[in-house]
Amino acid sequence: MKIGEKYAARNASNDDNMVPLINVVFLMLVFFMVAGQIQKADPIAVIPPQSINDNRAATDPNIEIVLGADDSLYVDDALFVVDDIQAYLEQAFAASSDQDDFWVQIKADGAISLEKLRPIFNQVRLAGLTKVSLATQLERENK
Repeated sequence: MKIGEKYAARNASNDDNMVPLINVVFLMLVFFMVAGQIQKADPIAVIPPQSINDNRAATDPNIEIVLGADDSLYVDDALFVVDDIQAYLEQAFAASSDQDDFWVQIKADGAISLEKLRPIFNQVRLAGLTKVSLATQLERENK
């Protein structure tokens, strides 16, 4: 009987060694939740043009239009044709609960010419929206 009691006591103390490991894993989980920033990825890879201004929007846009270097056009992660943008924007604006703060962000690849962006801006204007921003990246000075 003494052998069984000794064996049972040793197994019970083995679980105590797991508590510090669980604490460390929990602290790492909390650290990465707080320190990490999760952002929605664009449907296609886009390198925005560079800008010297550092004006960043405080809130996320209601509508995000992404135009890739290969002329692929996405509106809110759905593949679109330029002519369909106006109707989508009008519908989203009408369904918005806060129309005063409704705005559209256009992310275009830096290699795209202004002539390719003109039809998109025209569709936004025809939809009656006035708050539009073009996403850029801050130009870094090489010292």
